[in-house]
Amino acid sequence: MVPLEEILLRLGDRISDFFESSQFDLLRAMDADMSKQRDLVRMVLELHPEAELLRKKEFRNLIIRRLETQEALELAELLGIESERNPAIDLMKFSPRKNSVNEERLLAFFGVQVPEPLPIIKKETAQMIQPLHGLYRHQRRALIDTDELLERHGRVMLHMPTGSGKTRTAMNLIVKYLNSTTNKTVLWLAHSEELCEQAVEEFETAWAHLGDRPVGLRRFFGGHNWEDLDDGLIVAGLGKMWSYVKRGETDLHYQAKDIGLIVFDEAHQSIASTFKLPVDIILTKNPECKLLGLSATPGRTWNDISEDERLSEMYLRQKVSLTVDGYDSPIDYLVKEEYLSNPDFHSLLFEGDEVVTERERQNIAEGLDVSPELLMKLSKDGLRNAQIINKTIDLVRNGHKRILVFAINVKHAETLSSILKFNGFDSACITSNTDQVQRSRAIKRFKESAGGTRILCNYGVLTTGFDAPQTSAAIIARPTTSLVLFSQMVGRVIRGPKVGGTADAEIWTVVDTNLPGFDSLVGAFTNWEDVW
Repeated sequence: MVPLEEILLRLGDRISDFFESSQFDLLRAMDADMSKQRDLVRMVLELHPEAELLRKKEFRNLIIRRLETQEALELAELLGIESERNPAIDLMKFSPRKNSVNEERLLAFFGVQVPEPLPIIKKETAQMIQPLHGLYRHQRRALIDTDELLERHGRVMLHMPTGSGKTRTAMNLIVKYLNSTTNKTVLWLAHSEELCEQAVEEFETAWAHLGDRPVGLRRFFGGHNWEDLDDGLIVAGLGKMWSYVKRGETDLHYQAKDIGLIVFDEAHQSIASTFKLPVDIILTKNPECKLLGLSATPGRTWNDISEDERLSEMYLRQKVSLTVDGYDSPIDYLVKEEYLSNPDFHSLLFEGDEVVTERERQNIAEGLDVSPELLMKLSKDGLRNAQIINKTIDLVRNGHKRILVFAINVKHAETLSSILKFNGFDSACITSNTDQVQRSRAIKRFKESAGGTRILCNYGVLTTGFDAPQTSAAIIARPTTSLVLFSQMVGRVIRGPKVGGTADAEIWTVVDTNLPGFDSLVGAFTNWEDVW
């Protein structure tokens, strides 16, 4: 047996073959000591699981070339490969099947264990919640106003800032509705599994305290299947719901008569055709069904009023916005009363004229979001990434214990996290590529109040449905013209002391030359008032 790390140490300059050019460029931009072979090897093992290095042919062959002749002969014999003159060449022609006996022998020769299959985490589809959660003053007022408009018009948008308790307020309304009726179902719609599971957990708590009878609770997201329910709550993922409707609309037609209330979380998405169809089916079949939208940003865009008008019309222009007597903005009240942190916004300026073409500037000026091509160029810019890394290190040195970094894409998040680790910081990476077990473990560890400073680099996962109140700093490295997306990212870091968070929050937005940015929670809250 020859340990894999020992072989990697023999590679010398060829260790660079295990990095993408942008990753190596960033190391140079950071003035990293490229002579520290052992540190580079450790970084390779952070970027690539050991088994992956041996399963990918191009990596495996680089490793085999560094075997001594006797070592190569021993490996060939172990794999049943007859070779007399040059065993390395014969080994490089060999490709064992995944999970085969020969692959297990290959991994074992380098001291690498066969990766265990991911455990199947299955949660119960159906639960009975036994009756056994009050609201803050501002939430009670929003609940009363929403309930009144819902009774009068049948549709309403509940508009509350991120962190002010939309889900909890809505669940109290659902409990009130179910307590006042029998044999009716509430359908909760949300776009991500995290938001769905968050809704499930909140209903369990609310009903256990406020419910008047046992009711059903069903999950319809992830690996859970649809089952009709005549009394209680169905929490459904929008993607799952769309697939269900495509398979057979008549099934939803049949259930529609029993659905008395639809709650659409992140309701600025509800006019998208694929997401609107299930709602239209239910409301057409059952005109008595009520519709409640929830959003911190009751608009689709910041510059296309026609889209925002469509959203307003879907809810009959009925909107309840959180208001507090004596305050021009509820944000000021929520900060003063410590429900929200006091956010301190900063710009991290980056002069990157050379990567932004005139056409790209024109598209952005016309209201289009930043193109994937431009995002890719920005994600690989070594100097830009060096600024992000340095600012993250500054935040650590300034005493922040939990820091979120919103990256441009998956590879960007992985690169930033690995560079931070290379420099000795406790960093984890979460993207759509992260398996569920590793993702849950990293999130749980980040949420723990004990321990030293921890950094979480992510892309596309933690903008919604993620609550880590101790987070006190964020770097928004992902340029966007979406005020909705910007608000969601800011929302992850502004939980106040009264809900277990921090008094102050520091938010740094990377501002690229001639690219738009946002810098105000109040502006985000009031942006769409004219269409309502």
